[in-house]
Parts: sequence; structure tokens; C-alpha cells
Amino acid sequence: MNRFDRNQLATALTSETIMPAIQRGISPVPTGLEPETVGNRSDSPASVSFLLQTGGDRRIWPDAITRRNRYGTLAIPADDEISFSSTTASNISREGYLAAGAELARLTDIASPSSVASEQWFADIRDRIAGNLGCAGAHVVLAASGTDAELLALCITVGVSRRPLTNLLVAPDETGNGVPRAAAGSHYSDLTALGSAVEAGAPLEGLPPGRIEVRTIAIRNQTGEPRHQHDIDADIIAAVELELRRDRDVLVHVLDTSKTGLPAVTRQAARHAAALAPGRVRVIVDACQFRGSISRLKQDLADGFMVALTGSKFVAGPPFSGALLIPPAFAEELAVRSDIPAGLAEYSAALDWPTALRQGMRFKFKSGLNLGLGLRWVAALAHLDRYTEVDESRQSLVKAQFVRSVRSRIDAVKGISLHEDDEGDHLGSRAMVPVTLMTGAGTFASFEACQDIQLSMRGLHGGPVCHIGQAVRLGSRTVLRIAASAVDVIGVSQAMSAGQSLHQALTPLESRLDILLHKLSAVLHHRRGA
Repeated sequence: MNRFDRNQLATALTSETIMPAIQRGISPVPTGLEPETVGNRSDSPASVSFLLQTGGDRRIWPDAITRRNRYGTLAIPADDEISFSSTTASNISREGYLAAGAELARLTDIASPSSVASEQWFADIRDRIAGNLGCAGAHVVLAASGTDAELLALCITVGVSRRPLTNLLVAPDETGNGVPRAAAGSHYSDLTALGSAVEAGAPLEGLPPGRIEVRTIAIRNQTGEPRHQHDIDADIIAAVELELRRDRDVLVHVLDTSKTGLPAVTRQAARHAAALAPGRVRVIVDACQFRGSISRLKQDLADGFMVALTGSKFVAGPPFSGALLIPPAFAEELAVRSDIPAGLAEYSAALDWPTALRQGMRFKFKSGLNLGLGLRWVAALAHLDRYTEVDESRQSLVKAQFVRSVRSRIDAVKGISLHEDDEGDHLGSRAMVPVTLMTGAGTFASFEACQDIQLSMRGLHGGPVCHIGQAVRLGSRTVLRIAASAVDVIGVSQAMSAGQSLHQALTPLESRLDILLHKLSAVLHHRRGA
């Protein structure tokens, strides 16, 4: 791949050819962002903001008026907004934005001594991801989202399998809305991140009907109470044994952290399942929330498990930055005898892949690169690079104290509570608190009401714009989620390293938390009075 021609890219961004140019080489144009709003330089602030919103599906396209995507976040820094929404999405930080701009300049300015070829640029991103996990030998494939990473893992597993495949999906209602379709090898939307119009629900090209079956394992019962981990593990083992007797290969999911902070399927059970039929039972760890320990993910790869993660949840990069990490032995197998379904080309660009894996593909890539995806990962890595420098014991300390701070404040806000089913040590290690909302009559607020409240928090009534995690149904009740991010942990850790106590270092974070809860109280009061 050659270097970008800066003038050519800048011209593409400001001319009537913007749509075909981006669809050919980068990604679709977001609705509502006209070419004339983009600057004359490919590395100008307007161009950086524009490109950060490309290479993903409609969910990250900005509204023409508010410039916010469907998650309510912006592709420019918003220092005056308060965000505890890293379970869903975050505004880009100033640090991440500057990093993306600098990397775009390095990629497009061929006259600069720091310029770099596009293939090396993407390789550097993948190497930084693997390096931050201490897994330099892992092969990293970039993906537009966690759902796209699920498609990647499925297609890779199909590529080395010679039997029908059963996909054992854990807690689909606490992962992603499109994951069940992706797990079945189907298009989960009518438009892919690379701009291909597809039929939602139809199988990917190269996946004949019946090749994939999906079985689901629940982590809560019908009333929303968490199931015992032993029962979940027993269900997984029994399902694997059954599918092997049916002469099917199996893909087992381990859920590192659900939308509400629950883990599901122990690593011990996953290792046992994989040992039942080596080469026929594959394991993928869904770490897309990225809230567990990095040392555990490193061990997962050492155990031969694939790991799916994102830079857009806990890491607090812009939404739509995912990756699939493939352990070395599996990557070697994939390189020599894979038959990956051709339909994956609708979702994955050539430079998303390491050279060693890309060269063995039998299908033809339809896109050379996804620049928006690369820039979003650059922004996320600006945080991840610094987060991994924080000792894991301090990471855990700050996370746990954040959860204690939230819990100590919840009772002061009329209309919200921490439900007894959401108690547990798992919250402290995940820096996340699901809060249950109640009506004035003392009943659970509806899912629709919770969605409205989450949206109202981004209004100007009752305080500054505040972001909180999207609503999640748990049986008869619905929760919103308050969560810290890697940026929060970094800030507290830096203050502690400068000599402050944990209590002192947490003060700015707790002040923002107080503002958010005051705003939430005002929104709830306003709704009751309406």
C-alpha cells in the first residue's frame, strides 16, 4: 500500500466526489455532514472530526443539528460535559483528539520526516493494542465494533472447521443488540461499517443455511436475578458435550463483563470445554467492556482463547473501535488452511488484518482500509497506553473506591436505588453501578421511561450536559448505569503519584459525580411534576 497523497485526500474531503472517494477507500459519509463543513487540509480539526465519524454504521453518524451520534456523544472534545457513560459510549477526549490529528498528519504528509506508509500505520496500531496487553505474539484484527468482532470470530472459526458449527452465546441481552444475528453468521443491520447495503438477517455469502446454529445460555432468570455461576458452567459443559455427540464443532463464549457488570462462564469451565475436543471446541472471551484485569486477558490468550475487546467502552475512546485478538497457534492454523466466508469482506478491510493472515485469504477484500476505525483506535490508545502504566493493584483500588462513592450517594437521590440483585464484589472490580429507577408510585420505571431520562440528562435543564449508560432490561425492571473509565483511573492515579491520598485524589471525580446525581435528581423531579 502506498502513502496517502495529502492533496488528493483533502480534495476528496472538500469536493463533490466525497461520497465515492470515501466509499472506495475509507468508509461511508455520515448523514448530515456536508462536504463544505470540512476544512481544506486533510489533518485540519474539521477533517479529523469528520473522519472519526466514518467507517462505522449509522449509529455513529452525527445528527445534522446536534452533531451528536445515536449514543449522544460528539467527535470533538467537550470538556464542559460530565460523562459516566463508558458502559455505552464517551465523547472523544482532548488528548485522544490531538493524538488522532497528529497521526492523521503523519499518515498524509509525505514530505514530513515522520510520515509513514498506510500499511505500517495500521500495523503500528495493532502492535500497540497487543503490546498494551503484554501479548506481542498475538495477532490483532481490527473491527468496527464488538458486534463486528463477533462476526470475525465466527468466520475465522468457520474457516478452520470442516463440520457444522454450534455457537454457544452467553447472555445475548447483556452484550450487544446485534450480537445474536452476528453469532448466527447473519447481517445484523442493513448497512455495514464499510458502506455495503445488505439484507438484515440474511446469511453472509459463503455461509450456507444450516451451517451455523446458535444456542444461548442465560446469566439471569426470568425475574432478572443472577444465576449461580456453577449452574451457568454446567449448562455450558453439557451443551458442548451434546454438540460434539451431534458431530458439530463448537464456539464457546466467555463473558468477561456484561452490560451490568456480571461475568459469565468461568475460565476453568472454558478450559475444560476446550479440552473435551482440542481443535473442535474454540473459545472466545468477550471483553468488549474491557473492565476486567489485563493480566487475565493475557492468560486467556496463553490458554489459546480468542479475545474480543473495544477501545470505546471502559477505555473511553470514540465509539466503534473494536478488535479481535487471535492466539499465535490459532493464527498459524488459520494462515495455512482457512476458508473464511467471502461475506466477511463486507465488514473487514484489508489493512485491518496482519500481513501474515491477509495473504492467505481466498476471498477478495472490497475495501483497502478503514481510516475512521484507525483514527478511533489512535484516540483510544492515547488512554490505554497510560492506563496500562498504572499498577493493577492501584487500578483495582480506584475502581472499588469509585463504586463505594456511588453507593454512598445513591440513597440521597429520591427515585433511584441499588437493587439487591445488583449487589456484589463484581461491581467494584468493574467500576460500574447499575441503578434501578422507581416511579412516584413506588413501581419500577418502564424501559421507555428510563430511556427518556437518559436522554434528558443530555439536556440543559437542571445542570450541565451529563452522560449515563443506556437502559438495560433486567426482568421486570430496567437499570441505567453509572461507570468510571480508564481516564478516571488515570487521573486519580496521577494525583496519588504526586503525593495525594486516595481520598484527596478522588475529590475531583466525586465532585463530578455529585453534579451528575444532582442533575439526575432534578430530571426525576421534573418528570414527576410534569
